[in-house]
Amino acid sequence: MEPVLPALLLPVLRQVAERIAAGFAADWPSALLVAGSVVALFGAGEILRRFAKLPVEYTRKFAHVGAGFVVIAFPWMFSSVWTVTVLAFAFFGVLVIGRLTGQLDSVHGVRRRTSGAYYYPFAVLGTFWLSGGDPVLYCAPIAVMALADTGAAIVGTRGGRHRYRVYDGHRSLEGSVTFFGLAFAVLLVALAVAGRPGWPALLLVTLVAATLATATEALSVRGADNVFVPYAVYLVLERTLRLGLADLSGWIGGMLLGLGLVVLHARLARLRPAGGIALFVVGTLAWALGGARWTVPLLALDAAVVGVSALGRAPLDLDLDEVVPTVVGSLVLVLAFAHTSASELYLPYLATLGANGAIALARIAAGRRLPLAPLALLGAGAPLLPALGAAGPTGILAVAGASLGGLALFALLRRTPLVGRRLWASLAAGAAAWLVLVAPAG
Repeated sequence: MEPVLPALLLPVLRQVAERIAAGFAADWPSALLVAGSVVALFGAGEILRRFAKLPVEYTRKFAHVGAGFVVIAFPWMFSSVWTVTVLAFAFFGVLVIGRLTGQLDSVHGVRRRTSGAYYYPFAVLGTFWLSGGDPVLYCAPIAVMALADTGAAIVGTRGGRHRYRVYDGHRSLEGSVTFFGLAFAVLLVALAVAGRPGWPALLLVTLVAATLATATEALSVRGADNVFVPYAVYLVLERTLRLGLADLSGWIGGMLLGLGLVVLHARLARLRPAGGIALFVVGTLAWALGGARWTVPLLALDAAVVGVSALGRAPLDLDLDEVVPTVVGSLVLVLAFAHTSASELYLPYLATLGANGAIALARIAAGRRLPLAPLALLGAGAPLLPALGAAGPTGILAVAGASLGGLALFALLRRTPLVGRRLWASLAAGAAAWLVLVAPAG
């Protein structure tokens, strides 16, 4: 008997190979041009670093911007996403080899911890794949990543006096303002040249996309902005250009909600700058992508956490490392819903919220010597109550059980070195809710 796994994989691998070959048959001259341009770019960076003694932060930005000018032409150069896939993996390999051999000091020679160079080729690939090669949806996000991020880094490094902490790194107000200005200018020019959308909607779309991109860049550390910034810009542009002004009003409403959350929490908690930006992004995405149905349970969770924290002698300390882990699993499903419009994701989403609520209140209870079990149950139930009418008692009970299962998994993972324990525990709760409530109906 032949092994089952190779028998299943071989047709898939053969099909992938055929698509890659077909893509390269049409795209190989452009692929060679891009490969030669990027190699020449790396070579120029090494010359500037080794012989002109240019600081590595500048040679990195030279490569960052130069690569942006090369890859921005992809919609007119390549007809197949498979060609871009091969190029992305090839240059990722070049970066890895350069790191191991020490031959790309112009890119890897920084002392701070960053993986931005490794993310870059996959940010290009992901944006090209999501955009389907649409020049506006691809070029505008890539241009913002290449130009606005570089300008913000230079200004922040040389003149950033008003700094705030982001995990184990720092950002500056001056750098963020520079990023917003450059992102706004890049997007305004790109949309005006494309004529999409018309005036005055173009100004509003530019404002929303630049604002979300700036907030996303402010929260991204260790080079993750190379992925998250183009994705944030793409998300705003794709939805507003496809769905029109109705979706634009959702983005504006979401940003107003996010600002409201920041003002409210500044009064009720010790809100750090990065924590406030995170609240703004969470409120914006929840309302813009899910509307009231997906946002109200999230607000109920927030009210429970902030309300319980008020029982202690000290207000809740809300920074990025507290806000993001509590909601990131739920935001994954909000984004999945935005891309698929699959309403079946709603109950798993509630399960992730319930798991996050149970974990958050259990941690507060343990830290302040409050009753653990009642608070964990409150955290699991608070985001579910607003959805009781839509899901029904049976569905809510199943979701609550999945949420408490997520809490139990988090307790098991708590002493392990696994990164993102709350993320995995909440996503496991969502998966359990899917298996129990959604999969049987399908």
